[in-house]
Amino acid sequence: MGDMHSIPKTIAEAIEAGISPAKAFRIYSDRSIFELAEAAHVEPRRLCLIEAGLAPTPVEAMALVAALDMPPAFLAHLS
Repeated sequence: MGDMHSIPKTIAEAIEAGISPAKAFRIYSDRSIFELAEAAHVEPRRLCLIEAGLAPTPVEAMALVAALDMPPAFLAHLS
């Protein structure tokens, strides 16, 4: 999954432990569901579902990558 060496160790470990990339990056950035949802223009309820494993739409995935400043390689792993 992506280049795990290009992200903070805490995020890499969370993802390797099974936490979704969106949730791992959100927690690392110290944002609430509501803060990230607002920044990515995604409904909070929808973000919860995405973090639980629901595939985001391509537009949602791109918005989350941008809002979380994720490496673009992780875009494919959100869907």
